[in-house]
Amino acid sequence: MPFQRALIVVNPIAGRGRARKAAAALRDGLSGLPMAVEVFETSARGDASRRVGELEPEVDLVVSVGGDGTLAEILETLPSEIPVAVLPLGTANVLGTEVHLPRDATGLVQVIARGNSTGLNTARVNGGISFLVTGVGFDGAIVENVEARRRGPITKLFYVRSVLRTFLRFRPSKLTVSIDGEEKPGPWAWVLVSNVRGYGGVVKLNTGNKLDDGLFEVILFPRADTLSLLGYAMRALVGRLPGGSCKMVRASSVQIEADRPTPVQIDGDFAGHTPVEFEVRPQCHRLLIP
Repeated sequence: MPFQRALIVVNPIAGRGRARKAAAALRDGLSGLPMAVEVFETSARGDASRRVGELEPEVDLVVSVGGDGTLAEILETLPSEIPVAVLPLGTANVLGTEVHLPRDATGLVQVIARGNSTGLNTARVNGGISFLVTGVGFDGAIVENVEARRRGPITKLFYVRSVLRTFLRFRPSKLTVSIDGEEKPGPWAWVLVSNVRGYGGVVKLNTGNKLDDGLFEVILFPRADTLSLLGYAMRALVGRLPGGSCKMVRASSVQIEADRPTPVQIDGDFAGHTPVEFEVRPQCHRLLIP
């Protein structure tokens, strides 16, 4: 066995309440390998970061049971030398889809037993952490709308309604973007800074990205009017985004300013408004994969 003691961090309301039962099944499966296992349930934001920040020296594996938000909290304070395994039970599960993670406890136990891993870069964004996609502009407005209207767990249908609502009302800002210290001639209307190909659990970006190369892909949209957004959507559906007027560069640091406060989302969570300071963290985490 590559691991001796695991901490399972579970968001009990994830997966429409299935997370607690899944964590128990995972505990039983790992105990049978055998491994020493502790299950910790979160009850509020920040609980996962706090518990992982107090890891006992004997813990050599942390397991996230929940959505991408639960994993983000874990990565906030997890030492880079301790691998993380993920049982994806959130709404979008972007990372789980990206690396084809199993969505059942039995499958994840097998992944942990094998011990295969890949690197995972994270970035510091305005004091938060990103390992998926930071968006400034249109998708930031969508997530701001979701946050303002949510009452409890979010479903995919809830997101669809917010997309349509935002699409009809969105008015783009003029964004100024500096990449690794140099301003990128614009202005720009929408910016994505991505570490993954899957975007929102719906489309795949044609970025050729790697999770562990120390760089994120910066996707620059010159326009975000209704017609342009429709064009980008069509390109995305056939795997040709970025492309056309939509450009891409790779970067380890990005600064974004706007002519007026513009909404920002970090990995699907609303994160306030511009300006944005983005920088890839030097440490690379280890993520267990099939």
